[in-house]
Amino acid sequence: MAGIGFEIRKILKKDTIFSLVKAFSYAGIVSSGPWIVSMLSILVAGFLVNYYFNSKHMVVAFTLMITYIIAFSLITTSFFQLSFTRYVADVLFKKEKEKVLPNTIGAIVISMLIGSIFVLPFSISIYHETKNLMLTFLFEATFVIMCAIWIVNIVLTGLKNYKFIFYSFLISYVLIVVLSVIIGDLGLEYFMLSFFIGQSILLYFLMSMFFKEFKTNKLISFEFLKNIYKDLVFIGFFLNASIWIDKFIFWFAPSTSVEGIGLLRFSPIYDYPIFLAYLAIAPAMAIFLLRIEVDFALNYDKYFSAARENGTLKELYIYANEMFDSAKMGLIEILRIQILVTFLIILFADNIFNFFHISKIYIPLFIVDMIGTTLLVFFMAIVTILFYLDRRKEVLVLVVLLFFLNFSLTLFTQYLGPFYYGYGFALAYFIVSIIGLVFLNKNFERFHYETFMFL
Repeated sequence: MAGIGFEIRKILKKDTIFSLVKAFSYAGIVSSGPWIVSMLSILVAGFLVNYYFNSKHMVVAFTLMITYIIAFSLITTSFFQLSFTRYVADVLFKKEKEKVLPNTIGAIVISMLIGSIFVLPFSISIYHETKNLMLTFLFEATFVIMCAIWIVNIVLTGLKNYKFIFYSFLISYVLIVVLSVIIGDLGLEYFMLSFFIGQSILLYFLMSMFFKEFKTNKLISFEFLKNIYKDLVFIGFFLNASIWIDKFIFWFAPSTSVEGIGLLRFSPIYDYPIFLAYLAIAPAMAIFLLRIEVDFALNYDKYFSAARENGTLKELYIYANEMFDSAKMGLIEILRIQILVTFLIILFADNIFNFFHISKIYIPLFIVDMIGTTLLVFFMAIVTILFYLDRRKEVLVLVVLLFFLNFSLTLFTQYLGPFYYGYGFALAYFIVSIIGLVFLNKNFERFHYETFMFL
């Protein structure tokens, strides 16, 4: 935690209201900044498409291609995200730093190959409809670049290089908007070209950090495949798939979706509210980073340092209680802050929907989605704590259950009708969060025993 944790703790040492606001803002920027910058930039680019061409179809086609690129690339690379991060952590612990870069490139190559094959039918369908070879190539190429970005980004995130990641995303996505203004009027394919160039620059920034941090004489290696954690492979897949499964159901159900471009479909009734709901959880993400990745992680480190270095029994109990308290307070504050934010957003929902030119008929669904996304952050905090405790089996149970709950409950709400849309998504996260709390409580009760039995 020498990076972000050290900086935030240094800010908080001043013990003033301003320092608290500054720390909270900093945590918000580094935790959710890249994703908010990405979403807002795509939104701005969509407005530019509409401004230049006054064509709703082109706006839909552009945003739809980007959305599918992000969704498919996240799911395709999910098999490597957590397992490869664990491999890197193990390698660094063994002081074999020279293995990180070549194995990262190996993971990128495999992800690109798998991803390009996976997305090929969608690329062909886009060409079949548009007869635009440049647009089709850019869709495929951008997808491949995004696969590489997620692999590099997840490792850098695991190494706590939050600030560098944020500024890399900020620069590249601002560049996307600028290029969209300059060349966007030439056609839809040039908007995609702007996005492709921006993503390529982002990958360059992230890889430059890798080459700077990890020196090696070997360019590529697949050694990580011999040391892969199978449970983390499945956790990574089900965690990402469970986040997207409700969207795919709404995208491909005939009653809730419409054709976009090629095989790509979308759901106007579901997509707009969920998009805004994800933007609204930035405060919860800030609390998540501030309380879990800083306070909890610090107390966690104190406990295990004392355990390894023959600390007294009294010290161990003090550090353990501080760790448990920071976990509990973190979870409580995530809910407390986000409930307040949700209440304020509901008060101004009419103005927000007017600003985005979205029909107010979607406001009830938006409120349900906000509850669901709040529970999503709450659940992710629980999963993070369980990961710190190395309870991978419990996490695997939770994410597999989440996937099937989100899948089945979303289908059931579609059967019930529009009034119930979104409830499946929210209820799925509510159920797994309750079960996750039970797992946490059980592990906290057995914490000292299991620490010294398996240390």
